[in-house]
Amino acid sequence: MKIGIIGVGNMGAAIAEGMRKSFPEIVIGIMDTDINKAKQVVQTVSGKIFPADKYEDFCSYSDIIILAVKPQYLDGLLVKLSKFTKTNKIISVAAGKTISYFEEKTGSDNVIRFMPNIAATVSEAITAVSPGKNASEEFLKEAVSIAESIGKSIILSESQMSAFTGLSGSGIAYVLSFIHALALGGTEQGIPYDQSLKIAIQTVNGATAILNKDVHSGGRKENPINLLTKVISAGGTTIKGVQALEEGRMTATVMDAVKKASNRATELES
Repeated sequence: MKIGIIGVGNMGAAIAEGMRKSFPEIVIGIMDTDINKAKQVVQTVSGKIFPADKYEDFCSYSDIIILAVKPQYLDGLLVKLSKFTKTNKIISVAAGKTISYFEEKTGSDNVIRFMPNIAATVSEAITAVSPGKNASEEFLKEAVSIAESIGKSIILSESQMSAFTGLSGSGIAYVLSFIHALALGGTEQGIPYDQSLKIAIQTVNGATAILNKDVHSGGRKENPINLLTKVISAGGTTIKGVQALEEGRMTATVMDAVKKASNRATELES
């Protein structure tokens, strides 16, 4: 694969770094309006810089073009790029832009959408991979390998992308909010915030590690409810804490957060 990445902000740079680790021999073409940022990424990933106006050279070099620019800049970019992209495979990480949008704007039939989250910067993202109806099986396999260079992947239909955005793309913010709240609880009870935060982070790490553990080596993961019932003792401390969470409507509130973020993602695509 010859990969070209346009835009090396947090996500573009994370994909470049993840691919370098997964495919050490690869040389990645980089294009960004910020030449200093492009140079920094190239030094890290052994890439090749293309000036921001050399679209024909960039497209000729790249088998797969990854568009990692902000959605508001895509219209202007694709007007200039579209003369050269009909034979390229296109991956977009832009929220709110449909597969049909890229097919129309680039002239390519081989289009796949990604929806990662910020955990890509530490190679721990879960990335939704949504192929266009004309995307080849070969391209889908390549796209999955790219997605898994920054964590894990899951193949979803485009109709499920808004729900995925609400659950994972935005969901990492809910988890960060919960960790902060947990740490504040410890601070309110007398443990300094920095120490409380360290405890809260490791507590969450421990919970996810248990959930990710295979049950009886059968490939089946633990269920949160099953684990919850193991942690709660009759008349003990934990049941009082869980009761407080439910009195605060934590479950309903989190479900509503996913719903509202999902609805907003749908609005952005209309």
